[in-house]
Amino acid sequence: MAKWLDVLFNDYLQEELGEDVKSSSNTPVVIGGVYFGSLAFLNPEKPKKPLYFIIVDFIGDDMYEVLKVSDRYEFATNRDVLLDIPGMTVMVEVGNNFYLSEGEIKKFTLISQVSEQDVQDILAFRDGEEPSRPLRVGVTPIYEEDVRNKFHQAEFRMIEDLHIRVFALMCEDPEGALDEPFEDEDDWVEPIEERWLYPRLP
Repeated sequence: MAKWLDVLFNDYLQEELGEDVKSSSNTPVVIGGVYFGSLAFLNPEKPKKPLYFIIVDFIGDDMYEVLKVSDRYEFATNRDVLLDIPGMTVMVEVGNNFYLSEGEIKKFTLISQVSEQDVQDILAFRDGEEPSRPLRVGVTPIYEEDVRNKFHQAEFRMIEDLHIRVFALMCEDPEGALDEPFEDEDDWVEPIEERWLYPRLP
């Protein structure tokens, strides 16, 4: 493994935003929107880590499904989609989904927006289906201890509580299932299976 990736990983672990990054209040909420802000916008007790995400679906009950996005595209694996947005390259971590309300999203800054077709292609790729066009992806990790796997574990831990919150909402509304009932059992376990892509290391 290249030593420079280890250096970048250590830098990533220590990264926090300055006080000049402020929460917004009236950001438009759009499917395909790419947003940026601080993790602390969602909970002041959390560290001021940079948080990027892309909205991919409205699931009902004022909740949206989003995918974690990162500007640390050097850590992209074959399960991450690379996107060029104005001024930067980012990766969409298709195995790292979580859920935000409209009010929470409005605290972040809309920095770009991809097309509806781009969103559909990303979701198709996540679900193991064929996208409408070839997508740029990262490198397949060879070893379990690959620093790319460590990076994705850290990324998941950052938003883990936001990932599992959807199950609490389902328990509150078991029949409605957030206005979009699941068609089969596989749909219920898919979010958990995504976590197996990045097994925890000792």
